[in-house]
Amino acid sequence: MIRLGLKRAGALAAGVAVAFALTVFLGGCASEEDALPEENVKYEIALVTDDSLVMDGGHSETAWNAITEFGGTHGISHKYYKATEQTDAAFIEAIKAAINKGAKIVIVDNSAMSKAVYKMQKKYPEIDFVMMDAEPYDPDTGESLLMKNTVAADFDSAQAGYLAGYAAVIDGSTELGFIGQSRAADIKAFGCGYIKGAERAAGEIGAAVTLDYKYCDSGSREETYKKAIEMYDEGAQVIFAAGSGIQEAVIEAAEARDAKVIGSCTDQSGKSDRVITSAIYEIRGALKEILGDYASGKFPGGEVIEYNAHNDGIGLALRNNKLKNLTQSQYDAVYESLASGEIKINAESIESVKDIITVNLTFK
Repeated sequence: MIRLGLKRAGALAAGVAVAFALTVFLGGCASEEDALPEENVKYEIALVTDDSLVMDGGHSETAWNAITEFGGTHGISHKYYKATEQTDAAFIEAIKAAINKGAKIVIVDNSAMSKAVYKMQKKYPEIDFVMMDAEPYDPDTGESLLMKNTVAADFDSAQAGYLAGYAAVIDGSTELGFIGQSRAADIKAFGCGYIKGAERAAGEIGAAVTLDYKYCDSGSREETYKKAIEMYDEGAQVIFAAGSGIQEAVIEAAEARDAKVIGSCTDQSGKSDRVITSAIYEIRGALKEILGDYASGKFPGGEVIEYNAHNDGIGLALRNNKLKNLTQSQYDAVYESLASGEIKINAESIESVKDIITVNLTFK
């Protein structure tokens, strides 16, 4: 439909390919492996996740589908491993299990595993590691360290948030809400971008916009739902739910109040017709690129790879969007401004998003 929506025009065909690949490759890729007992089968590519559902429409499902598609196309065996609980010890054991089953490249899709990867990249220098939207860091000093066998994919949350804010106002909403999963840097960046994008759109259409901005520090479903309900009851027409852990609760509140939601990180449209779009990371494209480098012997270890509008690394999920007023030309103009660097959002320099100077937007 619109830029990245067009890129997803082949998603249905890709989904069929993924389903086929899952059937053929989940238990190993070569026919001779089919006759082997499970304990003797080796899997070259491993996805290691936390103890939550893999096929949940979030990072893990997107990453696994990308891995499965790549493995199926290139004939490389692959498997995912789940930690038994949300602890560093459990994460380490899951990574060890993957390596013991033959993994030569381990993909981790959760920032909670940063400390575990920090240790494992040192212990297994012969194994390649990929961290999605996170970097390994020292649990004692808090300093990040990428060794030559580890690459980090970093997605520009501020740019994705900018597109969400712009789309929300162009769509006709002038009472906006934002709920962030935490005060982490990427969540704050989503918020900074959201504010600046809404400000631009408000100026274009000559509207006065108000924003109710909150964090859900506990991360509990109950607290998130309560905050979302209160926000909707106080007038918010749409809430940007920033962070994978809070989206379902905000969607539930939107359904209860017949209101709108903008999702984050991955396309959330399949969860409810209340989701009008999502500010997404192009995880599939990033993994395809990194795995391609790995397969060709050019693994970019020691690097942080930035994914942003310049390399189509972020965007809005527009294939199943319910935006009524956003046109192709409007979206392209904003996207190109981000890609060219004309629009710059320096979220790291902002202590509090409410300190952002705006003309057409006011905070509640």
